Amino acid sequence: MSLQLALSAALSGLRATQQQAALVSHNITNATTAGFVRKDLAVSTAISGGRGQGVRVDGVLRSVDEFLIRDARFEQSRYSAQETRASALADYATALGQPQDERSVSTALAKLQQSFSQLRNQADNEAARTAVVDSAESLVRRLHDTAAAAITVQNDAKARLRSSVDEVNRSLVRIGELNSAIATQKAKGAETGDLMDERDRLLDQVSNEIGIRTHTRETGEVVVMTRNGQTLLDRELPAGAQPLQLIDGDLLAGGKIISGNPDQDIQSGRIMGYVQTAHQDMPRALAQLDELAAGIIQQFEAAESEPGTTGLFVMAPGSGGPASRIAVNGDIRSNPWKVQSGVRAGAPLAPGDTTQIDRFLNAFSATRSFGDPDLPSSATLGDYATGMVSTQQGYRTTAESEMKTRKISADALQSARLNRDGVNVDDEMQKLLLIEQSYGASAQVLQAAGRMLDTLLQIRN
Repeated sequence: MSLQLALSAALSGLRATQQQAALVSHNITNATTAGFVRKDLAVSTAISGGRGQGVRVDGVLRSVDEFLIRDARFEQSRYSAQETRASALADYATALGQPQDERSVSTALAKLQQSFSQLRNQADNEAARTAVVDSAESLVRRLHDTAAAAITVQNDAKARLRSSVDEVNRSLVRIGELNSAIATQKAKGAETGDLMDERDRLLDQVSNEIGIRTHTRETGEVVVMTRNGQTLLDRELPAGAQPLQLIDGDLLAGGKIISGNPDQDIQSGRIMGYVQTAHQDMPRALAQLDELAAGIIQQFEAAESEPGTTGLFVMAPGSGGPASRIAVNGDIRSNPWKVQSGVRAGAPLAPGDTTQIDRFLNAFSATRSFGDPDLPSSATLGDYATGMVSTQQGYRTTAESEMKTRKISADALQSARLNRDGVNVDDEMQKLLLIEQSYGASAQVLQAAGRMLDTLLQIRN
C-alpha cells in the first residue's frame, strides 16, 4: 500500500469515527426522550479498482421491529380503552355506593320500608308519620343524585370524546406533514431517523386514542387506518382536516359511522372507552335506575285503597327519565296523615287503623316484573334495588380487573420495545471507548505516514 493510500484510509477512518462519536453522543443525549430510537452508523470497506481505500459511511441505520411496534401499540391501545372506561365507572360507582352504604338507593328504599314498619306500631304518632315522609324524600334525593351522577359521567365522556377526536385529527395532520418531509429527504438520500422518531411518537399518541393499523410505502410515507380498515391518512392532509368527525353524537371515519358497535368498529383506544361510557354504560345505568323509579311509583299507586291516578310518589314535570323526575306527592308533604290513611283518602282513618299502612308495606314485599337482562326478571323492589347496585358495582370491578390484565400485557410489550429500540447508556459508553481507540489508531497511522514523508523529503534534499 502506498503512503497516499495509507493517508486516505486513515483519513476515512477519522471521518467515520467522528460521525460515530457524534451519533453515539446523540443517542446518549436522547436516552430519556420518549419515542427516541437508537441510531447506528452503517460502514463498509471502500474499494476502488480492486484495492481497499479505507472505510465508507453508508448511512445512519434506524432499525426497528415493526411487528413488535404493532403489537405494543395494540396492547397499549386496548389498555387505554379499558382504563378510560374503568375510570368513568369508578366515578359513577362513588356516587352509587355499595348496597349497604348509607348513600345507596337500596339503603334508602330499605329505610322507607323500616319507617312504614315503625308507623304500623304507632299509626297515630305524628313523628312517625313525618319520619315516613322524610324517608320518602330521602329515597327521591338518592335516585335524583345517582341519576345525576350517571348523566354527569356520560356528559363528561362526550366532552372528552370531542377532545380526543380533535387531538387525533391534529396528530394526523402533523403525521401527513412528516410523511412529505420523510419522502423528500429519502429521495435525496438524506438521513430521516429523527423525523421518523417524531412520526412514531405521534402514531403512538393516535393509537392511544383510537386503535389503528399502519402500512409504510416504499417512499417512506405511512398510511393510517382504523382497525376495521377505514382510512384516516393517506399521504398529506390539508391543515384543519378532519379524518375523524363527530356529527350528532356519531363518530365517523371516511364518511362511515364507526361508533355503532365499538367491539367491531373501534376496538381499542380512549375513544372506544368514551363511546362505551357515553353510549352503553351510562345509558344502561340510567335505564336500570329508571326501571326502579318507575316500579316504585307504580307499586305505591297500586297500594292505594281508593281509585285514582296518583300515589305516594309521582312523576314531576321536566326532562329525563323516572329516576330524574320521581317526586314525593305534594299532597303528602302538606298532609302527613295520608301516609296512614292513603294519599287519595278524603279523611283520616281511625287512630290505630293500619289497613292502608299494611297495603303500603305489601308494596315492598310484592313481586313485579323487570325488563333488564342483567337483573332478575321478577323481584321485589328491595331485591331489585340491591341487585341493581351490586350489578352496577360489578361492572366497575370487571372493568378494573380487565384494565389490570391489559396493563400487564401493554407494559411487557412496551418494555420489550424499549429494550430493543431504545438507548442503553452503558452500551453507548462502551461504543465511545471503542471509537476513541479507533480514532487513536487512525491518528497514529497519519502520524507514521507523516514521519515517512518527512524522511523521504529529507533524503531528496
